[in-house]
Amino acid sequence: MRLLRAFLVVAHELSFTRAARRLFLTQQAVSAQVRALEAGLQVQLFDRTTRRVHLTPAGRLLRDRIDPALQALDSALACVREAGAAGQWSMRIGHTADAGHRLLPESAGIWERREPGLHLRSVECTEQSLRPALLGGRVDLGVGIELGPPGPGLAGRTLGRERLCAVVGRRHPLAGAGAVTLSGLSGYDWLCWPRASHPGHWNTLHGLARFLEREPALHEAWLSLSHLRLLQEDLVMPQPASYADRLPRGLVALTITSPVTVAYSALWNPRSAPPLLDLLVDVLAESAVRLGSRAGPPLGSAPEEGGP
Repeated sequence: MRLLRAFLVVAHELSFTRAARRLFLTQQAVSAQVRALEAGLQVQLFDRTTRRVHLTPAGRLLRDRIDPALQALDSALACVREAGAAGQWSMRIGHTADAGHRLLPESAGIWERREPGLHLRSVECTEQSLRPALLGGRVDLGVGIELGPPGPGLAGRTLGRERLCAVVGRRHPLAGAGAVTLSGLSGYDWLCWPRASHPGHWNTLHGLARFLEREPALHEAWLSLSHLRLLQEDLVMPQPASYADRLPRGLVALTITSPVTVAYSALWNPRSAPPLLDLLVDVLAESAVRLGSRAGPPLGSAPEEGGP
């Protein structure tokens, strides 16, 4: 089970370094676990080079078959533990990747102090998969950036706002600037997550780009591919400012001096809301304030431009 979990994290991240961070292990330990799994199955799961990691056809098959099976197993085990632990509760939080940069880690310490009997499990989702997961009971609470209205059958709350930064490669012409106005980014194409899986994220950046005198083109790419493209091309990837805390090697985060922000939201299914839900939502909102995320107007309002 431990080997399969390590494999899945690497399969989603396509990076042994980022997988090691998520698993709180060394890169060498994660590599050893994947090699042990490959040896046991007698099949190669990844194509590795010094610059990138790709799933082999066997690796893609294993990922697609094992991922839902492990999620179902985790859910069953969580129910058993909850039933057997008097006075303890378990809750599954579905979140988009951007909410995992700092909002959820910031909240974890507060939850542990206030409700030591509350056990939380995070499940990374796309924006599009988050609502079906809530309606289907696969997660109890959803958290993400620019999720939009809750939609049929769900309730929601805006938690707070966070400023944007601009992520570029270390060889980008702006890499040494430290800070830049929004208009200073208009001379470069932008990277954003795919519209099909993260429509709120795409619409937000598209709306922001329209305010600029020279509207930048938006290129859609998953986060792991975005990192590679930033290293190879003069592109800009707007991200929440907290993303700067976990930058992959070779990337640089620039402060955007124009006061543009994105909104964190929480979604849940009121028909199956678990105990302590209100507490969790309040803690998330408190953490958003701690991040200083409510300063500045929302994206979609005309940004003010300062100096050069």
